[in-house]
Formats: sequence, C-alpha cells, structure tokens
Amino acid sequence: MSRLDLAQLARMAEGGEIRSVVIAAVDMQGKLFGKRVPVSYFLEEAKDGIHTCALNFAWDVSLNFGAFDYCNWDTGVHDIKTVPDLTTLRPYPWSPKTAFVLSDTYEKDGSEVAVAPRNMLKKQIAEAASMGIKAFAASEIEFYVFKETSETVRAKNFTDLKPLFEYPIDYSIYRLTVDHGFLGMLVENLEAAGVPIEALKGEWGKGQIELNVRYAEALEMADRTAIYKNGIKEMAALNGLMATFMAKQDAGDSGSSGHTHISLWDSEGETNLLSDPEGECGLSETGRYFLGGMMALAPEMMLFYAPYINSYKRLADFGSGAPNTISWGIDNRSTSFRFDGKGRSARFENRVPGADANHYLVLTAMLASGLYGIKNRIDIPAPVKGNAGTQAVPLLPSSLMEARDNLERSEAARSLLGDAVVNHYLQAAKLEIDDFSKAVTDWERKKYFEFI
Repeated sequence: MSRLDLAQLARMAEGGEIRSVVIAAVDMQGKLFGKRVPVSYFLEEAKDGIHTCALNFAWDVSLNFGAFDYCNWDTGVHDIKTVPDLTTLRPYPWSPKTAFVLSDTYEKDGSEVAVAPRNMLKKQIAEAASMGIKAFAASEIEFYVFKETSETVRAKNFTDLKPLFEYPIDYSIYRLTVDHGFLGMLVENLEAAGVPIEALKGEWGKGQIELNVRYAEALEMADRTAIYKNGIKEMAALNGLMATFMAKQDAGDSGSSGHTHISLWDSEGETNLLSDPEGECGLSETGRYFLGGMMALAPEMMLFYAPYINSYKRLADFGSGAPNTISWGIDNRSTSFRFDGKGRSARFENRVPGADANHYLVLTAMLASGLYGIKNRIDIPAPVKGNAGTQAVPLLPSSLMEARDNLERSEAARSLLGDAVVNHYLQAAKLEIDDFSKAVTDWERKKYFEFI
C-alpha cells in the first residue's frame, strides 16, 4: 500500500496502525519542513492545513536568517498556511506507525506563496498544459554514505571520515551484496512509501551510491525526489550512518550528480512530442525548440541548477564527467544536454545539476526555458561529437557569483518566473556568497598560515 486516502487512514488510526502524521512542505533548498501531529488531530483539523512560519522561505540551508524582502522583521516574520495535498498521503515505513503527506503553501489571504518551489513548478506545468503538453521526468541522484554520525563528523571537523566502502565500486555487484542490509532497506522502504525505484548501483566515489527513481509526471517526480533525499538521510541516521548529497564532498573524490531526464507528451500522455523518426537527429520540431530554449537560457537559469558555492566545485572537475559547456549531443555524456532514446523513450537528460539541487527548481527552470524555446522557435546547433569539454563551445557559468549576475540581468527569467521570484532567489544567492566570503577555510590556512 503506497498511497492512502482519508478513509484508509481513519481505519488504520482506529486499529492503532497509524498514530501520527508528518505534514511536510518543501523549502528553497529542497528540504522538508513542517510538523508531526497526532493522527486524530490530522483527521479532525490538520488535513485542512496548519500554520508554519514564512521563515522557511527566508533562510539558508543551515537556517541562517537572511535579508529577504518576502519575510523579515518588518513583515512580522509572518505565518503561512501549509495545506496537505491529500493525493500525496502515504505510509512512512521507516518511522513506525506514521503517515506522511506533502503540502502546498499559501498566504493568509489564500494566494499561493509565489517563491515556494512546489508552487513554481505547478505554474510551469499549468503553462505546459495550456500548450497541450504534459511533461514527464526522472531523476538520477548520487550520494555518499559514511560510517559516521552527526556527532562524529563534527568531532572530526568533517575531515577523515570513514566511507561505507573504501574503494570505487562503479557497477560492481559485490558491494551491493555486502551492503545490502542497508541499501536493500532503502529500496524496500522507499517503494513502500510510493517512491518506486528503477535501479541501485555503486558509483566511482568511496562510499558513493546512485539510486534511480522511476519516471513519472513532473510534479510527482519532484515529490518523489524530495521524499527520497529526506528518507535516505533519515534512514542512514537511524542506522548509525550518515548520507550527504553535497555536489562535491571531497576535492579528491568524485562529485555527486543530480541528472534530470525530461520528455514531453500530448495532453493524453499517448504521443512523445520530442521524437520524429524523419526529423534531423530523430528530433521533432517541438523537440528542437524545447532543447533550444533550455540551451539558450541555461546560463541565466544556472542558479537553479547549481545553487551553492560548492556546486561549482563539481562542475570544475570535468574529468569526472560533470559538464561545464552549453552543448548537446546524441547519447554523449560529455555534453550538458544529452538526447537519448527513440519513439516513446525519447528524452533529454540535463547533466548539469548536482545532487545538491532542488529538483522542483531544476524542473521549473527546464520547463520554463524549454517552453520559451518552443514559443520563440529557438533552434539548436549541430550536436557535439566527441568530448565537449575539449571543443570550442560556450561555457556555463563557473561560479555562483557569475550565475547570480546572469540571473539578475535576465529579462527572459523575469518574464517567465516573475520579478518577485527572481529577486528572492537572488537574495538567497547573496546570503550564500556573503556567508562564504566571511569564512576562513582550510585551504586558506594551509596556503597562508605558515608562509605569510
């Protein structure tokens, strides 16, 4: 049973099978926030919404409160209403006798919170629907697992951590069997929570795993990804382990990607709109223009694909397969946008985002820019053949500062997302950059301490 309705929940509550419900929404970083309530209160009142603080959209990943126009002391650090989307109600298997539901966020006047990632994605899905288009997506996210806890990593100052395994296991079956106790539990619990898994594999990094979620309609895919990332971190902690989705957790090890696949279908979900066997490279006109929009606006949307200082450390390491060019190719993993599949399986893979990205925002940016390409008939260059990293193709932004500047100047992003949204995420980038600028790093101490 992967989804519940209110009648099923009531029966399970009466039988003592469910005692509490986690009501969660998604913040700017893709993390879950909300409250855990008794199931009786959920059924009586909380199913219609609870109040949470707008601060959840006004601080960074470590809860540093920033100077956001949307929420500050002048606004009273106000409340918002978090309303469960009852179509997402499900069991939460790794937390005994618990159900879970994702929510949308509204202002007290009933209007949507414009800067909320789930609302942003729903807006682009509605725009696609108005054009007779339905988007499907899939995520491939990598993460590291360590034989550490929150307490031990702090005691070690986040250095010299012991990984789940000490050597690369890319595609190896051996470690998947040795570590099946934990990894198998991830798959079983996520599937029981309505997050169907396509495959699990070892990656190149020490202690690095990739777990692929099966494709679904775009909003469902983003929901699955948020639950997946939160669930893996929780299950790791419950088993004396620690998982991280940092894009580049160690300079000497592989980065963690958040590759995102997208395909476009007619409103009935019957016909793949990207594919045309007679078209150049097997692409339809719609497919060419959608890709053209994604490529044209990638530098301006980069903040949503790579939102942190650390994100660009992964992209700087092109030898690991992380792309840093505005390029596309046919089944070419060196390009930023990879076209693969034929007929019903035709899709684009955006290889730019890291595991640290918020996939509601990734899909928002991909859809907004792709639909922009269709409307403006933005065509594509010839596909890159060979290694895109060694060819004369334009580069993506190489730092958060450059990405911020591109978004700030982008008239297209402002027209597609709205000034309030763009300005809000620019303020988030400023908070991140200012915080980093004040930090004294290990690199600085090693380089300067003795010799200056």
